[in-house]
Amino acid sequence: MGRTIPSYRMALEAELQAWKAFGEALREDDRKAFEELTDTCRRYASAAGAAARPVIFEGMLMSMLLSHQKTLREILAKLEARK
Repeated sequence: MGRTIPSYRMALEAELQAWKAFGEALREDDRKAFEELTDTCRRYASAAGAAARPVIFEGMLMSMLLSHQKTLREILAKLEARK
């Protein structure tokens, strides 16, 4: 039997595990922000997996960027509404 390719979610968890020491080395407030970023990667795992990119980290970065863009749009909309 041939080997199966791990799902994106499995590969994502392995990549996040590899970054665990980085997160643990951060100060408490930075660690919380880092955990929020990793949660964002999990939230968009289906989309990142559908992109079928060979480098897992690319999907992680796009997930983080998308989340930040959505937050920025929300903030800008609130600022515009105050005018």
